[in-house]
Amino acid sequence: MSNILIALALWGIAFAVYTCCNKGLPRNCVRQQFRRYLIATIIASVPVAITGTDVCQPAIMAAGITSLAWIVTYPLLYHLSNRRTSTEYDNQIDPAFGIYLYGLLTGALVTIPYSVYLVALLETALFAIPVTMWGYYFLSGECVDINDMKTLQQTDKHEVAEFFVSWKARFAVLGIVLLTVLFISMSIATEFSTGIQEWWQTAIAAAAALFIAVYLWKPQRGLFSRTGIAVLYRSVKEYVAQNKRYKSEAEERIKNLNVTPTAKPFKKPSTIMFILGESATRDYMSAFSDTKVDTTPWMRTMLEDERHCTAFPNAYSCHVRTVQVLEKSLTEFNQYDGGEFFSSCSIVDIAHKLGMKVHWYSNQGYVGDVDTPVTLVANTSDVAKWTMQEKANQKPPYDEVLLDYLDELDPTKDNFLVLHLKGNHFNFINRYPEDCRMWGKAEEYDNVTEFNNSLHYTDATIKRFFEYSKEHLNLQAMVYMSDHGCTPTNSRRRVPSDFVNSRIPLMTWLSDEYIDIHPERVAALKSNSNKYWTNDLFYELMCGIFDIESDHFNKKNSLAHADYCHTRESLTIMEGEIKLTEDNG
Repeated sequence: MSNILIALALWGIAFAVYTCCNKGLPRNCVRQQFRRYLIATIIASVPVAITGTDVCQPAIMAAGITSLAWIVTYPLLYHLSNRRTSTEYDNQIDPAFGIYLYGLLTGALVTIPYSVYLVALLETALFAIPVTMWGYYFLSGECVDINDMKTLQQTDKHEVAEFFVSWKARFAVLGIVLLTVLFISMSIATEFSTGIQEWWQTAIAAAAALFIAVYLWKPQRGLFSRTGIAVLYRSVKEYVAQNKRYKSEAEERIKNLNVTPTAKPFKKPSTIMFILGESATRDYMSAFSDTKVDTTPWMRTMLEDERHCTAFPNAYSCHVRTVQVLEKSLTEFNQYDGGEFFSSCSIVDIAHKLGMKVHWYSNQGYVGDVDTPVTLVANTSDVAKWTMQEKANQKPPYDEVLLDYLDELDPTKDNFLVLHLKGNHFNFINRYPEDCRMWGKAEEYDNVTEFNNSLHYTDATIKRFFEYSKEHLNLQAMVYMSDHGCTPTNSRRRVPSDFVNSRIPLMTWLSDEYIDIHPERVAALKSNSNKYWTNDLFYELMCGIFDIESDHFNKKNSLAHADYCHTRESLTIMEGEIKLTEDNG
């Protein structure tokens, strides 16, 4: 009965933490974790249950406390720190790790003779991590985040010594030490005894413990490597390493970059704006396709102005994963000419060579598997800010929050402005405030309806960016493009079997002054508007709009040049594995 109660407590606490300490969860995620934690609890209970071991022993209790610390700490601290400013977060791995950890620790206790001391050492090391996180929360009032982890990894011993001058820091460290000593004492306070075991009971308990050990600690995909604090540590470490490489190659890259403008300058300082969307699919956008509802009324109206606006109805993303798209879209690296990301010039490099001040504002993440390439490029800007990193920003991170940054641009300077949207990324209902809902009801959640609502909100938000920039920043050109699309009828689909999640919106707006000064670029954009294009050629499109000559610019790849050479037959996606001719939609 005691074993059953402990199992129910582990499962109940884990599921309660998941449902109460996460936001914006789709229903299927809640159901999925309900089953996941239940299965984890059954497996984790096997070693003690099969051997009939008494759970009311200090060593078993210590294992339970260690597990609970992992189940609760990161999800709860993250929730306490971000509940007012974030619309969604999903810390699902820590509770699962905590449950399985109980099975590993108890499995070692009941199958390995005299293992209580070894287990106590492992528990102490593991227990120290959540306790330290609580200590940091006590000191700062916040969960450890990316900035803190960067500081931790880049801080030298002298800065560490300075940190402990504070009485709060000393008190927190003392508390951690005392808790650790108490914990070790509890683990080995009394002799540990297992239940009566037959060989088959030991074999089953050992097999369960071995399975759990592999599942928790296997490289890359083990549960521990996917816990909140481990992901944070690994992401920052990888970013710092890649940042060093990107910077080390930047000097050589820039030294060999020659850029010459080919038209006269604008009459006064001006702005060129690039709006980078996320997961928008043109099949669902009324400006590009026949749709059941008018999802993009502003874009649709704008595109009726054929003098200033151009739509590209045959634009595709080169991949359906953000990292593979942006490392190419933002640089001269592409599927057709080869090269690599780290040694390629970027749109920021080109803008700098033209004497423009580059402002990059992002409502996306800062580092991580899908964020690092864009962060490396963005950080070469004169100003680069991420809403998630801005402590002063206390607004929910809908894309309209980027409006608050636009007054930082100096209208007396030439500016290149990049706005990176959260756009239409799943879960769609979290992409817009409820008062901007156009269709359906929140309680009647439907993916397509919510996707349409998010597109309508994006359309209205881009309108606000455009109007502000036109009024205050002498806007001369605007480009809107999504990194890739998605299939709202199946948000988990990644392979573009039907091309829906590769069909992206691309549009340009050009001012009267730009049209007068750059007639060849305007003519090329118009004549190429119905041609096929993949967005790993975006760098060349921007070079064309900047209207330059450069040894790092292939005009044959640019929609803004009459030399554009690509056709439906020559273009591919997914690193050349799929031809556009396969799209019969």
